Amino acid sequence: MMNLNQTIKSLLVLALVGCSSNVDDNKTVTVYVSADEQIAREVFDLFTKKTGIEVAWVGDTEASKTTALVQRILREKNDPVADVFWSSEILGTIQLTKQNAFTSHNSTSATAWPREFRDEEFSWFAFSPRARVIAYNPDKTLPSELPETWWEYSNSAMADPRFGTTGTHIAVLSLYPELFKKFVSTRSTIPLLGGNAATVQAVIDGSAKYAMTDSDDVHAGIARGASLAMHYPLHHEGKDGGTLLIPNTVAIIRNCLHPDTASIFVDFLLSDQVATHLAESTSHNIPLQPTVSAMYPELRVENPLAVSFVQAEEAKREAIQELMKALRVDE
Repeated sequence: MMNLNQTIKSLLVLALVGCSSNVDDNKTVTVYVSADEQIAREVFDLFTKKTGIEVAWVGDTEASKTTALVQRILREKNDPVADVFWSSEILGTIQLTKQNAFTSHNSTSATAWPREFRDEEFSWFAFSPRARVIAYNPDKTLPSELPETWWEYSNSAMADPRFGTTGTHIAVLSLYPELFKKFVSTRSTIPLLGGNAATVQAVIDGSAKYAMTDSDDVHAGIARGASLAMHYPLHHEGKDGGTLLIPNTVAIIRNCLHPDTASIFVDFLLSDQVATHLAESTSHNIPLQPTVSAMYPELRVENPLAVSFVQAEEAKREAIQELMKALRVDE
């Protein structure tokens, strides 16, 4: 979670970067980032140590993660402040791509990046995903008691889907219309929580049996000594019907102030070094590069869900409206 003091501090740095004519363009890059603060700081430090380029950055809160930064980039489209958008999810990035907010990035790393993990025009790149999982307390629930499909977890603790990766997951679930309709209709009026970390905490506290969340939040709870485990329900039976992987994404802002350092930063995020660091971090992100993935077999997801994130982005608004209406929550 990005704290208020850091956000204010980052804004002050950002103002200096945007206004000072003395700033060396080759030594600065400005990043808007919705990844968790600790993880982002570690990556920025590695980047500066390797390249000598300083990172001025602005993050967001757990409650409004990604959404507020997407809106800010749209507001600043004609006079961009950020050079790079590093998002902890993908649908906001696709939304911004449709608004022509990004420019193509061409480099050796970019052209070698697998097609399924990038935009056709090289406008954005996906890397180091987390898995959508069910968090539960293994001291209270046996693995044999866990339902096998996502459609049976409608009353799990859930973050507000108007923000962050829960909204991404709800959009994906809505691509199965009949099952989603049943999912929504069986959801009780359990309050929506302020982020994935809060849903995991509800399981730890015992106020929820299950939580729909991201794997990094479960890893973080386990690292703190909590009694937690994660389950990987199916979206549908058969091949490609398993776990939803939500990637980080990175893109260069069109007409940004520092395009050269922005390109260097993007290539750095796509490097094996960053994939390795994120896999070994408290987040335990899943590496996409085969050579790095082979080093972390415990993170491998055997049956990832095949999904069109473009279709999910198109369905997202209506899906969230349908859920909110069922919960009697005003948007």
